[in-house]
Amino acid sequence: MPPRTQPKNPISKALAAVRRDPQKAGILTVLFAILGVLQVRLHMNRSGGPASANASAPASVAPSNNSHGHSLSGPSKPMDAQAALRAWMEQPSVSLKRNLFAVDLERFPQDSGHATSANTEEVGFWDDVAKSLTIRADQRRGRQILMENLSQQASQLRLQSTMMGATPKAVIDGDLVGEGDVVAVKSGEDRIQFRVLKIEARRIIVEREGIRLVIQMK
Repeated sequence: MPPRTQPKNPISKALAAVRRDPQKAGILTVLFAILGVLQVRLHMNRSGGPASANASAPASVAPSNNSHGHSLSGPSKPMDAQAALRAWMEQPSVSLKRNLFAVDLERFPQDSGHATSANTEEVGFWDDVAKSLTIRADQRRGRQILMENLSQQASQLRLQSTMMGATPKAVIDGDLVGEGDVVAVKSGEDRIQFRVLKIEARRIIVEREGIRLVIQMK
């Protein structure tokens, strides 16, 4: 039976580990140094170390006076404050001569240039809108008047007959016309021309200035 070995203490184990690994030896040395410093500081704190600043309060403090001969302590100051407050409250109220809600424009001048430019831009914008609306209304009114005049003038065309076929034909005021031909009516001293766009059974479609009109055969 082999002999039983004695267990090594922690210090022997640490020394053996240090011999095997030099890097661990350096780290262990630093740790031991830090531990030693902490032990010394703890021992100094327990034993008193440097003289502690235990100052005993003076037995009595003689009251000192300031340069005016008044005591810094005591009820004299609160009493003086109360008396001053009471005296201020007993004074008659003075009416204000200035209106707190009135603004002195001389002290707060306005930027007239900026205000004028902003107002001018706003007025100019609404003027442009009003002009645009007016122009559109005038255009619609002019278009409506043109349609009424052309409709009255086209009503003078007399559609007599229509002939359907490969090339439709129509007889208007005794003239034989086809699609794309021009017919005219007399309006005062002028002759108003209409272009025949389409010929259908018993009616034709004429056009002038982008306005299309239908003429029925009576």
